[in-house]
Amino acid sequence: MSKRLTQIMLVEKSVYQLLPGEVTYDKVAHAWYIGCPSGNCGIGNLGGHDITHDEVAGDFTVSPSILCGCGAHYFVEHNQIRWC
Repeated sequence: MSKRLTQIMLVEKSVYQLLPGEVTYDKVAHAWYIGCPSGNCGIGNLGGHDITHDEVAGDFTVSPSILCGCGAHYFVEHNQIRWC
């Protein structure tokens, strides 16, 4: 069994280049995207979630929890992944 990711990383790159656990903001689409930290399903649009982002502190929180198509279910709180 592989080790699960425990934190996200904010990056500035194309949505299609996201790796598991990376998060980016697409200025054209005005939306946040995350690379599924399970590594099993690709990229998720966080459009249906509330995002709290402190750019200076680099702090990122998503509410409510994220449920990916692959079945991965987790929270992102202060850049930390908490698996359900």
